[in-house]
Amino acid sequence: MSELRAFHVTERETAALILKEGFLGGWGDVGFGVYFWTNEQVCRTYANHGGWDGLATNPVILEVIDPSLIPIDLSELPAGWNRELYASMLWRPLDEEDSERAWRPEVLRLLDETTTEPGP
Repeated sequence: MSELRAFHVTERETAALILKEGFLGGWGDVGFGVYFWTNEQVCRTYANHGGWDGLATNPVILEVIDPSLIPIDLSELPAGWNRELYASMLWRPLDEEDSERAWRPEVLRLLDETTTEPGP
């Protein structure tokens, strides 16, 4: 079995902190944790559009390999949500009661320095 690569979009400044200290969790669509794409090209497109809120001004992509990443349970999504989009995502649940505790995946690195194009 080959290792599953996953990708996380964040601002360059935040990526530097994550590389040094690990990920902190945040609230997302199915719970408190960190969310990842499994498709590199989809992730690059997402980064080029400014991330989840479209406001990222200098997004980069972090590559992660870790066996604790799990698929999003599509049955947990509200009716009408694009399940196809979430089928290409993974997440790592974290403890909301210990939100300052960082998680370090087995492999964590900046994907490349030419990850995204300047936003509009």
